[in-house]
Amino acid sequence: MNHKKYRMLSDSEKRNEIYYVIGLDIGNEAAGIAFYNLAENAAETIDLSGGYGKPSIPTVMQYIAETKEWVFGEYAVLNRGVGTVFSALLEKMGRFDYLDVGGRSVSVAGVFALFIKEILGSVKSINPKAEIVGIVASVPAYFSAPAQEEFTRVFKLAGYEKELISLVADRECVLAHHYRKPPQSAENTLLLDLGSGELRGGLYNVAEKNGALNAVSMSSVFSDGISMAALGADVERLFEAFLPQDGTAENFKEQLLEFTYTHKDMLFQKNIRTKPLKLYYNFVYPPAQHTLTNEQVDELVAPYAARFNDFIANVLEKNLSENPITPAQVDAVLCVGGGFEMLWAKEAVTAIFPKERVHFYKNPKMITAEGAALIAARELEIDGTPLFIEDKHQLKNDIGLSCGENFLTLVERNGFWWQKHSSKLVLVNGEVNGEIDLLLTELAPTGESREISALRLDGLPPRPKGVTRLKIGLAFRSNTELTVKVSDIGFGELFPKTDYVREFVVRLGE
Repeated sequence: MNHKKYRMLSDSEKRNEIYYVIGLDIGNEAAGIAFYNLAENAAETIDLSGGYGKPSIPTVMQYIAETKEWVFGEYAVLNRGVGTVFSALLEKMGRFDYLDVGGRSVSVAGVFALFIKEILGSVKSINPKAEIVGIVASVPAYFSAPAQEEFTRVFKLAGYEKELISLVADRECVLAHHYRKPPQSAENTLLLDLGSGELRGGLYNVAEKNGALNAVSMSSVFSDGISMAALGADVERLFEAFLPQDGTAENFKEQLLEFTYTHKDMLFQKNIRTKPLKLYYNFVYPPAQHTLTNEQVDELVAPYAARFNDFIANVLEKNLSENPITPAQVDAVLCVGGGFEMLWAKEAVTAIFPKERVHFYKNPKMITAEGAALIAARELEIDGTPLFIEDKHQLKNDIGLSCGENFLTLVERNGFWWQKHSSKLVLVNGEVNGEIDLLLTELAPTGESREISALRLDGLPPRPKGVTRLKIGLAFRSNTELTVKVSDIGFGELFPKTDYVREFVVRLGE
């Protein structure tokens, strides 16, 4: 049954035990699934490990050519070297790329669909008669429109096109999980997401508004210097120091990756301070043992703890309110992402904020999936308060140059104004003799456009048609003001680059 038909059922019919409302958190490195328990009116995690580890699994697919089999998740990571491994599938969305699978060209979406199919098949482990009637999938807040389009196609290829309700930004899922009901008074809520690729921090002012939950985005900052991937690279280098020094170390590269993957948990996700940790290098010959002391672990994470402090200061400082926000003014700190399973990360947070205001979860990676399940329940009119995010950080429209029906995108929508945006090269299709105007324009997803400003370039070197090349870059000063820099880069030896540069300050307006 698709979600449209399910929505039309009576409340008693909706609560049939065979119906499952699903929330997915498909990350670039790990993925998780949750369902809305119709009997308990609560979201619950589905443990993909079968109770033998973390409930999430790696977002990895592996193809074994000899047996023509597909392996997914944990087994695909631990079986490196046996077959071809496909990872980082989420970041490939929007490119519409293809992969070489056993000599055949297969779309990334097709491989990703196999993973989604396996994940959703886990629902049968709870109830063999289960029927999925609605799915909300969490996606990164910065997901581009082409990425959303291809990811939606993934669900179609997996056979769940009619069950997919929507793709929802991850931060909305987390806020929906924490705020089942609006707070009694306005709160400043800091959302911290420590995942594989980066640490993300967002400050929101959350309040009730017309019976709904309203969250106004006050700041949004990323840092790839604090991530599970960065820490994993340091751990790998630590282990490399104990590999053979006779030139054979390269033979153990695949085993070292597996060793890092399994032992990173032991180092940072459990409190090992009661005694030193003994590491057994059973993939070298002869097998070796090394003891890692608590002091060595502290030394390894010390730079990350220092960067964390700087990051929090940055998030609170770069907010859009008139006055700076202090840690004492933050009412709730929500810690999600697999990185918050690590002891040092929890200690770094509680060293800044009062412990009673910090929310650590049993399975921090799964909070987004549970929030997605709650949003699915809300969309299907089972339970939940509407949530609206007023975002003054993310660009709603493309910004670029227009000339007639042509439009050159300089900054894509869904990006953040504070990000660094790469410059674009523009070839002027006409003779230059005096002044020319560049029309800076906003283009909405609906196709409607609005002229922001006419940038008049005077003093350009005179040149015939088609040989004036300009480098144009946009840099945002705030969410309402940007700087446009235009420079002449020449055209070959006949028309060399000049020192011509013009800068314009432009207001976007509200």
